[in-house]
Amino acid sequence: MVRSLLLLSTFACVLACFSLFAGVPCMASPDPEPPSWASFEPASFLDVFLTPSLATNVFDYSLALGPDAEIVLGATTYDVNWVQAYFVVSQDEVTDFTATNGTTVTDWRWESKSLPGRISGWMGDGTSRLYPGSDKDLGFGSFDITGNAVLSGLHVAYQVGPTEETGFYKGELPVIPEPAGLLTLVCGLGGVGGMMWRRRK
Repeated sequence: MVRSLLLLSTFACVLACFSLFAGVPCMASPDPEPPSWASFEPASFLDVFLTPSLATNVFDYSLALGPDAEIVLGATTYDVNWVQAYFVVSQDEVTDFTATNGTTVTDWRWESKSLPGRISGWMGDGTSRLYPGSDKDLGFGSFDITGNAVLSGLHVAYQVGPTEETGFYKGELPVIPEPAGLLTLVCGLGGVGGMMWRRRK
């Protein structure tokens, strides 16, 4: 009888200890970024540009939305209403890179959860947004993506029928061609056209 009571009390003690510590989270190493920061969905962008292309030790960029800015999700294209954030996002969501805030952005705040990290950039405060037909200068204090694959990430609002949808999306952004580059392209095409015309004569 005494032995049964002893076993019962031991079991009750173990059960009480388990109940006490069951709600205590494990001391695991923290993730550098919360899950919401890792939820950039893949997309393609039309008439949205980042100049120059992302590169180590390039510190000054310009994000521009053309008048016909669009986002392509799957096989469907939507008009972009506004962009309220620009981030550099690790393409594989695992590899870290180094980026620090520059001084060219005044109305967007710097957002980076760790250094090095996987997501760093700027977020507009309140109604500070970039609309189609406008641009914004973005500055890094330091930027090193050597050996790392990174993409541009945007917080985008787009129009789905009468509804405005928002989300975080990542993808490649093309560069606005420089006037000299455009002139070279036009001259090159003109030369090719002239040669073809002479051959036909």
